[in-house]
Amino acid sequence: MKLIAILAAALINIIPSPVEMQVKDGCFKLGPETSFCVSDSQALGVAEFMSSKLSASTGFRLPVSECGKGDIALVLDPESGLPREGYTLEVTKDRVVATAPDAAGLFYAMQSFLQLLPPCADSRVKVDLKTWTAPCVSIRDYPRFGWRGFHVDPCRHFMTVEETKRQIDMLSEYKVNVMHWHLTDDQGWRIEIKKYPRLTEVGGWRTEFDGSVHGGFYTQEEIRDVVAYAAERFVTIVPEIEMPGHSFAAIRAYPWLSCLNVPVWDFGVWGSPDIVLCPGSERVFRFLDDVAAEVSALFPGEYFHIGGDECQKTKWKECDACQARIRQEGLVSDEEGTAEEKLQSYAVKRMEGILAKYGKKLIGWDEILEGGLSPNAAVMSWRGEKGGIKSALAGHCVVMTPSHDGLYLDHFQGDPKVEPVSIGNYTTLEKIYGYNPVPEVLVQNGKAEYVIGVQANTWSEYLYSIAQREYMMYPRIFALAEIAWTPLENKDFKDFCRRVDDACQRADYHGINYHIPLPEQVGGSYDNVVFTDKAVLEFKTTRPMRMVYTLDGSVPTASSKQYRKALEFTSDATLRIASVTTYGKLSPVRTITIRKTLPAKAVTPSFTGIRARRADGRFITPQDCKDAVWYEVKAGTLRDLSNLEKLDKNMPPSVRFYASKAEAYFSVPETGVYVFSSDCDQVFIDGALVIDNSGEVKRFSRHDGGVALEKGCHSVEVVFISNVIGGWTSLRNKSEVYIRPVSSEKSQLISIVK
Repeated sequence: MKLIAILAAALINIIPSPVEMQVKDGCFKLGPETSFCVSDSQALGVAEFMSSKLSASTGFRLPVSECGKGDIALVLDPESGLPREGYTLEVTKDRVVATAPDAAGLFYAMQSFLQLLPPCADSRVKVDLKTWTAPCVSIRDYPRFGWRGFHVDPCRHFMTVEETKRQIDMLSEYKVNVMHWHLTDDQGWRIEIKKYPRLTEVGGWRTEFDGSVHGGFYTQEEIRDVVAYAAERFVTIVPEIEMPGHSFAAIRAYPWLSCLNVPVWDFGVWGSPDIVLCPGSERVFRFLDDVAAEVSALFPGEYFHIGGDECQKTKWKECDACQARIRQEGLVSDEEGTAEEKLQSYAVKRMEGILAKYGKKLIGWDEILEGGLSPNAAVMSWRGEKGGIKSALAGHCVVMTPSHDGLYLDHFQGDPKVEPVSIGNYTTLEKIYGYNPVPEVLVQNGKAEYVIGVQANTWSEYLYSIAQREYMMYPRIFALAEIAWTPLENKDFKDFCRRVDDACQRADYHGINYHIPLPEQVGGSYDNVVFTDKAVLEFKTTRPMRMVYTLDGSVPTASSKQYRKALEFTSDATLRIASVTTYGKLSPVRTITIRKTLPAKAVTPSFTGIRARRADGRFITPQDCKDAVWYEVKAGTLRDLSNLEKLDKNMPPSVRFYASKAEAYFSVPETGVYVFSSDCDQVFIDGALVIDNSGEVKRFSRHDGGVALEKGCHSVEVVFISNVIGGWTSLRNKSEVYIRPVSSEKSQLISIVK
């Protein structure tokens, strides 16, 4: 019987895993005669919502009544003894009964029931399925945290209303109940403010380096529509209006908001400019009050996010109004912070008072701790847990969202050499799943209750489409759902991976893109493989996945030859390899060219050091430079190519863009195969193009190349272009070339002959 129970439990795919669950014999059959009944009018909305959803996929009518004995009963019972949002779910062969103390609990009971049905129950059109069954279970369930959040950033790259609703629709099924809507930033103001129309007319649009225009905004009517849509799914939306930093888009619209009080330009790069709001100006606080009044009226939730992060304070030191405010308020530098940091604290406290007028509580990123925390503010701890711990120990509510502990979903989730460009760092599904939002020090000090929740953030600097945004969010956001709801003792990553496959199938029915782990080469991935005798390619994935491949030029399918052990090559080949899910869906296919070659002959250098040239102009690719006028420049190292102009974080129009080239010789200690890496636009070794990053966002190089070299000296030529592609300014790159033996994972700078 124990084995049967284990096998039965293996068919249950509920995410997040319930607090208590017993699997029983038999199944409940959903059919054309199935009906819903509710205990009172408060449960009616949930029943009608579920009836509509299931009717779409099954084609059954599924009527709802407020009396009588329906096959699926929703019972609202405030005396059930369950915590808020908790529920019990009894699924027998004859009936389904959900009981909860509130409507949210009934909604979550129905989401668990939905996940007991086949994934196609999430379809928005009728599915031809002969039988619709759910295994019999008895569940008692409730959340670990009240704040189970996800964050979206339409400022860097806009999200439409429909795209936003799709995320709410999907994540509410997994009991995620807060959407943090990042509505303003340096690169875009996305919410209509009727008193200040230029915020969207001007601040809602930006012209990119290549001349294209990006933007968009939400009207107040659209905001109300999204808020109502979320509320129907028991998701509360928390708006974020950034202050005093990250306000460049607002300052573009109304220059008097800054200390400079002069017109500013489009800010189409990523980073934090030092042109920010002026807290010395009373007009700025009247502006913030006006904005808060309109925004607060649109969002019924209790919290209002004011940002407060990464505020550059250099202009405050030079601003007469700010310095006057510092003197007026008696703000002095001491061990707790500089006078300017305390000026930010003053601004945040003023904002807290403004929000209180409109019935809102202030929440901000952990920088609002600098200079002293507002009396009733809540903190969102993103720079690790330190700020959250400090806040909780002082009796302030905290939402944990530390970036390097797995809660930033814009980080790489696989080998950066094969994954799409990202802001950096490395967060696998397993890493986020393993995070515990309550630090032990808070448990020991009896302050664990001040951690009110946990949230995953998806910043969109490098998310150029909704497909790319969803690729980064899913399935890692399902791990967030489980760490936010499920008791620690119930978590099991291996079992979670099994259940994730079910969740991803449901995502297909929502039209949502998601990450399937790619095959990665052990020791470092690259697509241009060379060898002199034999090449051995071994592959892995970030979580256990079947891999399939072809060598005949065809595109792999789920039935292609399965990868089981390292592949050996003694002649030229083209390998196409992909991961495949348990339900037959493939990851993107990797195409790896494998080429047998003789080592390139060593040469005698015709000069030492570096010969460098420069051409001024706005270039995107090396091809754009063919008619450029070149002149010689000095370069002691290859890195000097990216230092020919000083990087200005504000990126004003006066920045001088250019292209540069350099030639040199380098030496290798032994004959062998080497892998080269560089963020330069192009790298030629002995006259052959080995790396080509032309026209790409060069946040990180993804085009490593292998070359067989004889011991001794070889020529290198690089092309580096100072430009902005996809918001990334290449002046931030190191225009260097790295080399590693194919048998090593460690790279080092090439050794230039001097």
